[in-house]
Amino acid sequence: MGEWKAHKKVEGKMEFKEIVNEEDIRLLMQEYVGFHDSCIKEIKYVSGSYVNENRSMQPFNDVRRVEVLFQSQIAKKRDLELHFVKLKSMYLEPQDENYDGIIYEASLKQFEGLFYWCDWESFKKEDIDVTKGTWISSEKIMWRFREK
Repeated sequence: MGEWKAHKKVEGKMEFKEIVNEEDIRLLMQEYVGFHDSCIKEIKYVSGSYVNENRSMQPFNDVRRVEVLFQSQIAKKRDLELHFVKLKSMYLEPQDENYDGIIYEASLKQFEGLFYWCDWESFKKEDIDVTKGTWISSEKIMWRFREK
């Protein structure tokens, strides 16, 4: 208890791990140093909707995945990829060029069957309506360290 099993490689890439419980959250937060001195490098949203070659549309958002690449100055592994699967909601409030985009502390919590990640410490569900910052909620979270 208290340690992640070694990542497996699939086709040369690290395999994703799923966060299932509070222990998984604690271990990821510990391994990535609470996201201290990290930043969001990239965000990608995959809806599941598309138009095929015949111009027929699959109009349902049956994937709803947000992929976030974080980079850290102090974690042992610099690049962390989080996939928020079955996205419920997201609020993005990036700093403009007059301020830094450093994450000093972050929170990862589970409430009522959903996971919440935010770029501030000591997150409470009520914070969503009043706190400025970036947050994401989803049914599942998958993660891996990205190798070069």
